[in-house]
Amino acid sequence: MVERAQDLVKIGVSGLVFRGCLRDTFYAVFLVIKSQLSSVSKREADIAVESINLGPAILEKTSAVATLTLDRPNTGNQIDGEMADALGEACRLVAEDDQLRLLVLTANGDSFSIDGGSKNKWEGVPGNPAAHIAALAVPVLVALNGDATGPGLELALAGDLRICVPTAQFGFPGLSQGVLPQDGGTQRLPRLVGPAWARDMLLTGRIVNAKKALSIGLVNRVTEGPGQLADSVAELVAQIAGGSPLGARYAKEAVGKGMDLSLDQGLGLEADLNVILQSTADRAEGIKSFLENRGSEFKGS
Repeated sequence: MVERAQDLVKIGVSGLVFRGCLRDTFYAVFLVIKSQLSSVSKREADIAVESINLGPAILEKTSAVATLTLDRPNTGNQIDGEMADALGEACRLVAEDDQLRLLVLTANGDSFSIDGGSKNKWEGVPGNPAAHIAALAVPVLVALNGDATGPGLELALAGDLRICVPTAQFGFPGLSQGVLPQDGGTQRLPRLVGPAWARDMLLTGRIVNAKKALSIGLVNRVTEGPGQLADSVAELVAQIAGGSPLGARYAKEAVGKGMDLSLDQGLGLEADLNVILQSTADRAEGIKSFLENRGSEFKGS
């Protein structure tokens, strides 16, 4: 379990307790995310879940959190044209829902998404799903239940945070078959791990394990065991969704856009976003809840 600030209390491996007005909601979200990633029943959460079957992917939404699951485990969740279309449609639905605070991207089966090799050269694949994921205003948490290679790794790189099981492996083996990443892999990888490691992985097709991925910054966290992904993801979801939705969106925008700006320009963007945030109802609620010594009830406005 992850130690947090005063609004989150560690009570062991069974779950979390939240203080404040939204404690019931976020405990319900905690259980829903666990149910979407493991065998916990959604009924325990007592919260409405909208499930949308997109064919090779499934989108599940609560009032605050969406989970997008790649659902072609028999193919290793390879990204073909049908999968790309499903991911693009899912991103459209997420972008149109102003109530959502976070998207969890994960997969069914033993792999997150593996390279299709010579059978999948991304010829004619529409949509560039990683670009759709990266364009979302809400934070995207990628829960890597297994290997992510080729287009699957490109998809994972498009998220904001990555957490993986200790058995997961990552790489771009495409050059051995004359295939260059086409959905942001050559650009997002060096922004995470630096140009030296990016060149190493791209030019040699080197596959890195979870421990190495953590050490070079490719993933943010590695679970202690394969069966702990659901608990770890649910913790992170509750922590992120429990904060200011607008603040989270602005933080994502500041980091993402700031990477392509000079320091002075980035500082200017940060200042502008702070001015906007100060004028919101959420900011007023944050101050009020602090003065009243209670949990904040953010509305995203």
